[in-house]
Amino acid sequence: MALEGTIRDFGLPDIFQLIGLQRKTGILTLQSEKDEITVTFENGMVVMADSSTKRLEDRLGTVLVKQGKISKERLEEALQIQKATLQRLGHIFMSSNAITATDLKAALMMQVSQIVFKVFRWRDGEYHFAPTDNVDYDRDNFTPMSADFILMEGIRMVDEWPIIEKKIPSMDLVFRPVVDASLIEVMPEGDESNRPAPTSNKIRLTAFEEQVFRRVDGTRTVQAVIDSSGHSEFEVCRTLFDLLNRNLITTVGRGVAKVSPAGRMEGKPRTVPTYVVAAAAGLIALVGIWVQRTTPFGVTGLKPYLRGSQHLLLEGVTHARLDRLDQAVAAFQLAHGTLPRTLEDVVNAGLVDRRYLKDPWARPFHYALTVDGYLLCAVDDSGRQNPSTVIERALPPERP
Repeated sequence: MALEGTIRDFGLPDIFQLIGLQRKTGILTLQSEKDEITVTFENGMVVMADSSTKRLEDRLGTVLVKQGKISKERLEEALQIQKATLQRLGHIFMSSNAITATDLKAALMMQVSQIVFKVFRWRDGEYHFAPTDNVDYDRDNFTPMSADFILMEGIRMVDEWPIIEKKIPSMDLVFRPVVDASLIEVMPEGDESNRPAPTSNKIRLTAFEEQVFRRVDGTRTVQAVIDSSGHSEFEVCRTLFDLLNRNLITTVGRGVAKVSPAGRMEGKPRTVPTYVVAAAAGLIALVGIWVQRTTPFGVTGLKPYLRGSQHLLLEGVTHARLDRLDQAVAAFQLAHGTLPRTLEDVVNAGLVDRRYLKDPWARPFHYALTVDGYLLCAVDDSGRQNPSTVIERALPPERP
Protein backbone atom coordinates (compact mmCIF):
# COMPACT_ATOMS: atom_id res chain seq x y z
CA MET A 1 0.00 0.00 0.00
CA ALA A 2 1.60 3.27 -1.13
CA LEU A 3 0.56 5.93 1.35
CA GLU A 4 2.18 9.35 1.35
CA GLY A 5 1.22 12.99 1.17
CA THR A 6 0.64 15.99 3.42
CA ILE A 7 -1.25 16.07 6.71
CA ARG A 8 -3.16 19.13 5.57
CA ASP A 9 -4.67 17.16 2.65
CA PHE A 10 -5.26 13.86 4.45
CA GLY A 11 -5.60 13.94 8.21
CA LEU A 12 -3.73 11.72 10.65
CA PRO A 13 -6.91 10.05 11.96
CA ASP A 14 -7.63 8.77 8.46
CA ILE A 15 -4.05 7.54 8.02
CA PHE A 16 -4.18 5.55 11.28
CA GLN A 17 -7.65 4.26 10.40
CA LEU A 18 -6.57 2.93 7.02
CA ILE A 19 -3.47 1.23 8.39
CA GLY A 20 -5.55 -0.30 11.18
CA LEU A 21 -8.38 -1.49 8.94
CA GLN A 22 -5.99 -3.11 6.47
CA ARG A 23 -3.89 -4.60 9.29
CA LYS A 24 -0.67 -3.36 7.73
CA THR A 25 2.85 -3.91 9.06
CA GLY A 26 5.44 -1.20 8.47
CA ILE A 27 6.75 2.19 9.53
CA LEU A 28 4.86 5.48 9.27
CA THR A 29 7.19 8.49 9.09
CA LEU A 30 5.77 11.91 9.95
CA GLN A 31 7.82 15.02 9.29
CA SER A 32 7.33 18.64 10.32
CA GLU A 33 9.66 21.62 10.49
CA LYS A 34 10.56 20.86 14.11
CA ASP A 35 10.45 17.08 14.41
CA GLU A 36 10.40 13.72 12.66
CA ILE A 37 8.38 10.98 14.29
CA THR A 38 8.25 7.32 13.31
CA VAL A 39 5.36 5.08 14.30
CA THR A 40 5.81 1.33 13.86
CA PHE A 41 2.80 -0.88 13.09
CA GLU A 42 2.40 -4.65 13.24
CA ASN A 43 -0.84 -6.06 11.83
CA GLY A 44 -2.44 -2.63 12.15
CA MET A 45 -1.40 -2.20 15.81
CA VAL A 46 1.02 0.44 17.07
CA VAL A 47 4.03 -1.29 18.64
CA MET A 48 6.66 1.44 18.71
CA ALA A 49 7.16 5.19 18.28
CA ASP A 50 10.21 7.42 18.31
CA SER A 51 11.13 11.08 17.85
CA SER A 52 14.20 12.66 16.30
CA THR A 53 14.25 15.52 18.82
CA LYS A 54 14.02 13.33 21.91
CA ARG A 55 14.54 9.60 21.53
CA LEU A 56 12.27 7.12 23.28
CA GLU A 57 15.19 5.74 25.29
CA ASP A 58 16.05 9.24 26.55
CA ARG A 59 12.44 9.92 27.49
CA LEU A 60 12.19 6.58 29.28
CA GLY A 61 15.26 7.14 31.44
CA THR A 62 14.36 10.73 32.29
CA VAL A 63 10.80 9.87 33.31
CA LEU A 64 11.93 6.95 35.49
CA VAL A 65 14.26 9.37 37.31
CA LYS A 66 11.52 11.97 37.77
CA GLN A 67 9.15 9.32 39.07
CA GLY A 68 11.75 8.33 41.64
CA LYS A 69 12.07 4.79 40.22
CA ILE A 70 15.82 5.15 39.65
CA SER A 71 18.51 7.67 40.58
CA LYS A 72 20.25 10.00 38.16
CA GLU A 73 23.50 8.17 38.85
CA ARG A 74 21.90 4.82 38.03
CA LEU A 75 20.65 6.24 34.75
CA GLU A 76 24.16 7.42 33.83
CA GLU A 77 25.54 3.94 34.57
CA ALA A 78 22.85 2.30 32.44
CA LEU A 79 23.56 4.64 29.54
CA GLN A 80 27.23 3.67 29.63
CA ILE A 81 26.29 -0.03 29.61
CA GLN A 82 23.90 0.59 26.72
CA LYS A 83 26.62 2.35 24.75
CA ALA A 84 28.91 -0.67 25.16
CA THR A 85 26.33 -3.47 24.68
CA LEU A 86 23.58 -1.83 22.54
CA GLN A 87 20.99 -3.40 24.86
CA ARG A 88 17.66 -1.71 25.43
CA LEU A 89 17.64 0.62 28.43
CA GLY A 90 14.65 -1.10 29.99
CA HIS A 91 16.38 -4.49 29.79
CA ILE A 92 19.44 -3.07 31.55
CA PHE A 93 17.32 -1.68 34.40
CA MET A 94 15.40 -4.93 34.83
CA SER A 95 18.55 -7.06 34.74
CA SER A 96 19.93 -5.12 37.70
CA ASN A 97 16.54 -5.19 39.51
CA ALA A 98 16.44 -1.38 39.41
CA ILE A 99 12.80 -1.49 38.25
CA THR A 100 10.09 -4.14 37.93
CA ALA A 101 8.51 -5.44 34.75
CA THR A 102 5.34 -3.54 35.69
CA ASP A 103 7.30 -0.29 36.01
CA LEU A 104 8.89 -0.79 32.61
CA LYS A 105 5.64 -1.71 30.83
CA ALA A 106 3.83 1.32 32.27
CA ALA A 107 6.69 3.69 31.39
CA LEU A 108 7.00 2.33 27.84
CA MET A 109 3.27 2.56 27.22
CA MET A 110 3.20 6.13 28.49
CA GLN A 111 6.18 7.30 26.45
CA VAL A 112 5.07 5.67 23.19
CA SER A 113 1.53 7.03 23.54
CA GLN A 114 2.90 10.51 24.30
CA ILE A 115 4.90 10.48 21.06
CA VAL A 116 1.97 9.17 19.01
CA PHE A 117 -0.59 11.58 20.44
CA LYS A 118 1.78 14.50 19.90
CA VAL A 119 1.35 14.29 16.13
CA PHE A 120 -2.43 14.62 16.39
CA ARG A 121 -1.84 18.27 17.27
CA TRP A 122 0.17 18.92 14.12
CA ARG A 123 -1.50 21.20 11.60
CA ASP A 124 0.91 20.56 8.77
CA GLY A 125 3.65 18.17 7.73
CA GLU A 126 4.32 15.20 5.47
CA TYR A 127 3.72 11.49 5.95
CA HIS A 128 4.99 8.33 4.32
CA PHE A 129 4.10 4.72 5.15
CA ALA A 130 6.62 2.04 4.17
CA PRO A 131 5.26 -1.55 4.39
CA THR A 132 7.62 -4.22 5.70
CA ASP A 133 7.41 -7.96 6.28
CA ASN A 134 8.26 -7.67 9.98
CA VAL A 135 9.26 -5.04 12.55
CA ASP A 136 11.40 -4.98 15.67
CA TYR A 137 10.12 -3.83 19.06
CA ASP A 138 10.25 -4.83 22.72
CA ARG A 139 7.76 -7.71 22.53
CA ASP A 140 8.30 -8.72 26.14
CA ASN A 141 7.48 -5.35 27.67
CA PHE A 142 5.18 -3.49 25.30
CA THR A 143 1.51 -4.26 24.68
CA PRO A 144 0.43 -3.26 21.13
CA MET A 145 -2.12 -0.43 20.94
CA SER A 146 -5.04 -0.67 18.53
CA ALA A 147 -5.62 2.04 15.95
CA ASP A 148 -9.16 2.46 17.29
CA PHE A 149 -7.87 3.28 20.77
CA ILE A 150 -5.39 5.80 19.38
CA LEU A 151 -8.05 7.40 17.20
CA MET A 152 -10.52 7.81 20.06
CA GLU A 153 -7.90 9.34 22.34
CA GLY A 154 -6.33 11.44 19.58
CA ILE A 155 -9.67 12.87 18.45
CA ARG A 156 -10.61 13.70 22.04
CA MET A 157 -7.32 15.53 22.48
CA VAL A 158 -7.70 17.52 19.26
CA ASP A 159 -11.17 18.57 20.38
CA GLU A 160 -10.22 19.64 23.92
CA TRP A 161 -6.61 20.86 23.68
CA PRO A 162 -7.44 24.33 22.25
CA ILE A 163 -9.70 25.02 25.23
CA ILE A 164 -7.15 23.73 27.76
CA GLU A 165 -4.39 25.82 26.19
CA LYS A 166 -6.36 28.99 26.92
CA LYS A 167 -5.46 28.54 30.59
CA ILE A 168 -2.33 26.41 30.28
CA PRO A 169 -0.46 27.90 27.30
CA SER A 170 2.97 26.69 28.44
CA MET A 171 4.46 23.69 30.21
CA ASP A 172 6.72 25.91 32.32
CA LEU A 173 3.83 27.48 34.21
CA VAL A 174 3.83 26.99 37.98
CA PHE A 175 0.66 26.64 40.06
CA ARG A 176 0.04 26.69 43.80
CA PRO A 177 -2.89 25.33 45.81
CA VAL A 178 -5.54 27.81 46.96
CA VAL A 179 -7.23 25.52 49.50
CA ASP A 180 -5.70 23.51 52.32
CA ALA A 181 -5.04 19.85 51.53
CA SER A 182 -6.94 18.85 54.70
CA LEU A 183 -10.16 19.97 52.99
CA ILE A 184 -9.70 17.44 50.19
CA GLU A 185 -11.69 14.22 50.32
CA VAL A 186 -11.12 11.41 47.80
CA MET A 187 -14.33 10.07 46.30
CA PRO A 188 -14.91 6.30 46.33
CA GLU A 189 -14.24 4.64 42.98
CA GLY A 190 -17.33 4.76 40.78
CA ASP A 191 -18.73 7.76 42.65
CA GLU A 192 -17.06 10.43 40.48
CA SER A 193 -20.32 12.17 39.57
CA ASN A 194 -21.36 12.61 43.18
CA ARG A 195 -20.01 16.05 44.03
CA PRO A 196 -20.73 17.57 47.48
CA ALA A 197 -23.44 20.09 48.16
CA PRO A 198 -22.33 23.74 48.18
CA THR A 199 -22.63 23.85 51.99
CA SER A 200 -20.21 20.96 52.48
CA ASN A 201 -16.88 21.79 54.13
CA LYS A 202 -15.11 19.06 52.14
CA ILE A 203 -13.94 19.25 48.54
CA ARG A 204 -14.41 15.93 46.83
CA LEU A 205 -11.92 14.88 44.15
CA THR A 206 -11.33 11.67 42.27
CA ALA A 207 -8.21 9.72 43.20
CA PHE A 208 -6.42 11.01 40.09
CA GLU A 209 -7.51 14.62 40.69
CA GLU A 210 -6.22 14.36 44.26
CA GLN A 211 -2.92 12.92 43.01
CA VAL A 212 -2.42 15.86 40.64
CA PHE A 213 -3.56 18.41 43.25
CA ARG A 214 -0.94 17.23 45.76
CA ARG A 215 1.80 17.66 43.17
CA VAL A 216 0.88 21.32 42.79
CA ASP A 217 3.13 22.99 45.37
CA GLY A 218 4.02 26.45 44.05
CA THR A 219 7.39 25.17 42.80
CA ARG A 220 6.82 22.39 40.26
CA THR A 221 6.23 23.36 36.66
CA VAL A 222 3.38 21.79 34.71
CA GLN A 223 5.94 19.58 32.96
CA ALA A 224 7.35 18.46 36.33
CA VAL A 225 3.85 17.55 37.52
CA ILE A 226 3.32 15.52 34.34
CA ASP A 227 6.65 13.71 34.57
CA SER A 228 6.24 12.79 38.24
CA SER A 229 2.62 11.64 37.89
CA GLY A 230 3.21 8.72 35.53
CA HIS A 231 0.20 9.81 33.45
CA SER A 232 -0.17 11.40 30.04
CA GLU A 233 0.39 15.05 29.29
CA PHE A 234 -3.21 15.45 28.16
CA GLU A 235 -4.80 13.82 31.23
CA VAL A 236 -2.71 15.87 33.66
CA CYS A 237 -3.29 19.17 31.83
CA ARG A 238 -7.02 18.52 31.61
CA THR A 239 -7.11 17.86 35.35
CA LEU A 240 -5.12 21.03 36.07
CA PHE A 241 -7.59 22.91 33.85
CA ASP A 242 -10.49 21.56 35.92
CA LEU A 243 -8.75 22.44 39.20
CA LEU A 244 -8.19 25.97 37.91
CA ASN A 245 -11.86 26.31 36.93
CA ARG A 246 -12.88 25.16 40.42
CA ASN A 247 -10.54 27.75 41.98
CA LEU A 248 -8.59 25.05 43.82
CA ILE A 249 -5.25 26.16 42.35
CA THR A 250 -3.91 29.40 40.88
CA THR A 251 -0.98 30.55 38.76
CA VAL A 252 2.27 31.59 40.47
CA GLY A 253 4.44 32.37 37.45
CA ARG A 254 6.86 30.57 35.21
CA GLY A 255 9.71 28.35 36.26
CA VAL A 256 12.36 25.92 35.15
CA ALA A 257 12.33 23.78 38.26
CA LYS A 258 14.38 20.58 38.19
CA VAL A 259 13.83 17.29 39.94
CA SER A 260 16.60 15.87 42.09
CA PRO A 261 17.31 12.11 42.02
CA ALA A 262 15.42 11.79 45.31
CA GLY A 263 12.38 13.43 43.80
CA ARG A 264 12.75 16.81 45.56
CA MET A 265 12.19 19.95 43.56
CA GLU A 266 15.12 22.31 43.13
CA GLY A 267 14.96 25.98 42.21
CA LYS A 268 12.17 28.50 42.43
CA PRO A 269 9.72 29.70 39.82
CA ARG A 270 10.49 32.90 38.04
CA THR A 271 7.83 35.38 39.11
CA VAL A 272 7.15 38.74 37.54
CA PRO A 273 7.41 41.75 39.89
CA THR A 274 4.05 43.24 40.83
CA TYR A 275 4.97 46.72 39.59
CA VAL A 276 5.82 45.30 36.15
CA VAL A 277 2.43 43.57 35.93
CA ALA A 278 0.64 46.75 37.05
CA ALA A 279 2.51 48.88 34.52
CA ALA A 280 1.77 46.45 31.72
CA ALA A 281 -1.91 46.31 32.66
CA GLY A 282 -2.12 50.11 32.70
CA LEU A 283 -0.46 50.37 29.30
CA ILE A 284 -2.79 47.78 27.80
CA ALA A 285 -5.80 49.62 29.23
CA LEU A 286 -4.67 52.95 27.70
CA VAL A 287 -4.08 51.32 24.32
CA GLY A 288 -7.51 49.71 24.51
CA ILE A 289 -9.19 53.03 25.31
CA TRP A 290 -7.44 54.72 22.38
CA VAL A 291 -8.26 51.97 19.89
CA GLN A 292 -11.91 51.77 20.99
CA ARG A 293 -12.47 55.54 21.38
CA THR A 294 -15.15 55.52 18.67
CA THR A 295 -16.88 52.40 20.05
CA PRO A 296 -16.67 52.66 23.84
CA PHE A 297 -18.61 49.45 24.39
CA GLY A 298 -16.47 47.46 21.96
CA VAL A 299 -13.76 44.94 22.74
CA THR A 300 -10.30 45.46 21.29
CA GLY A 301 -9.61 42.91 18.57
CA LEU A 302 -13.29 41.96 18.18
CA LYS A 303 -16.24 43.44 16.35
CA PRO A 304 -17.91 46.41 18.06
CA TYR A 305 -20.66 44.28 19.53
CA LEU A 306 -19.68 42.25 22.56
CA ARG A 307 -19.33 38.52 22.04
CA GLY A 308 -18.69 36.18 24.92
CA SER A 309 -15.39 34.33 24.95
CA GLN A 310 -17.25 31.09 25.69
CA HIS A 311 -19.33 31.54 22.54
CA LEU A 312 -16.19 32.04 20.49
CA LEU A 313 -14.63 28.91 21.95
CA LEU A 314 -17.74 26.88 21.16
CA GLU A 315 -17.71 28.16 17.57
CA GLY A 316 -14.13 26.93 17.33
CA VAL A 317 -15.22 23.50 18.60
CA THR A 318 -18.00 23.48 15.96
CA HIS A 319 -15.51 24.04 13.13
CA ALA A 320 -13.13 21.42 14.58
CA ARG A 321 -15.91 18.82 14.71
CA LEU A 322 -17.03 19.60 11.18
CA ASP A 323 -13.45 19.19 9.95
CA ARG A 324 -13.25 15.84 11.73
CA LEU A 325 -16.55 14.68 10.18
CA ASP A 326 -15.32 15.81 6.76
CA GLN A 327 -12.20 13.67 7.22
CA ALA A 328 -14.30 10.71 8.39
CA VAL A 329 -16.56 10.91 5.33
CA ALA A 330 -13.49 10.98 3.06
CA ALA A 331 -12.01 7.99 4.87
CA PHE A 332 -15.31 6.07 4.57
CA GLN A 333 -15.41 6.74 0.83
CA LEU A 334 -11.80 5.65 0.46
CA ALA A 335 -12.36 2.42 2.40
CA HIS A 336 -15.78 1.46 0.97
CA GLY A 337 -15.72 3.01 -2.48
CA THR A 338 -18.94 4.95 -1.80
CA LEU A 339 -20.07 7.88 0.31
CA PRO A 340 -21.94 7.19 3.56
CA ARG A 341 -25.69 7.68 3.29
CA THR A 342 -25.86 9.33 6.71
CA LEU A 343 -23.36 10.43 9.35
CA GLU A 344 -24.47 7.42 11.40
CA ASP A 345 -22.62 5.28 8.86
CA VAL A 346 -19.25 6.84 9.72
CA VAL A 347 -19.98 6.33 13.43
CA ASN A 348 -20.90 2.67 12.88
CA ALA A 349 -17.71 2.25 10.82
CA GLY A 350 -15.68 3.42 13.83
CA LEU A 351 -14.31 6.47 12.01
CA VAL A 352 -15.60 9.07 14.44
CA ASP A 353 -17.15 9.28 17.90
CA ARG A 354 -20.93 9.84 18.08
CA ARG A 355 -20.53 13.13 19.98
CA TYR A 356 -19.08 14.64 16.81
CA LEU A 357 -22.50 14.43 15.15
CA LYS A 358 -23.69 17.52 17.06
CA ASP A 359 -22.34 20.99 17.73
CA PRO A 360 -21.64 22.14 21.32
CA TRP A 361 -25.26 23.38 21.55
CA ALA A 362 -26.46 19.80 20.84
CA ARG A 363 -27.76 20.69 17.36
CA PRO A 364 -27.19 17.87 14.83
CA PHE A 365 -24.96 18.73 11.89
CA HIS A 366 -26.56 18.70 8.44
CA TYR A 367 -25.22 16.18 5.92
CA ALA A 368 -26.66 15.54 2.47
CA LEU A 369 -25.54 13.79 -0.70
CA THR A 370 -25.37 15.96 -3.80
CA VAL A 371 -25.21 15.10 -7.50
CA ASP A 372 -21.43 14.76 -7.48
CA GLY A 373 -20.48 14.73 -3.79
CA TYR A 374 -21.83 15.87 -0.45
CA LEU A 375 -22.62 18.90 1.70
CA LEU A 376 -21.84 19.23 5.41
CA CYS A 377 -22.60 22.19 7.68
CA ALA A 378 -23.89 23.41 11.03
CA VAL A 379 -27.41 24.80 11.43
CA ASP A 380 -29.03 27.37 13.70
CA ASP A 381 -31.93 26.75 16.08
CA SER A 382 -34.44 27.05 13.25
CA GLY A 383 -32.58 24.54 11.08
CA ARG A 384 -31.12 27.07 8.61
CA GLN A 385 -27.59 26.51 7.34
CA ASN A 386 -24.79 28.53 8.92
CA PRO A 387 -23.02 29.92 5.82
CA SER A 388 -19.63 30.19 7.56
CA THR A 389 -19.59 26.45 8.25
CA VAL A 390 -20.67 25.00 4.89
CA ILE A 391 -18.35 22.32 3.49
CA GLU A 392 -19.11 21.15 -0.07
CA ARG A 393 -17.10 18.36 -1.64
CA ALA A 394 -17.21 17.06 -5.19
CA LEU A 395 -15.81 13.62 -5.90
CA PRO A 396 -13.29 13.39 -8.74
CA PRO A 397 -14.74 11.81 -11.89
CA GLU A 398 -14.06 8.11 -12.30
CA ARG A 399 -11.29 7.25 -14.71
CA PRO A 400 -12.39 5.31 -17.81
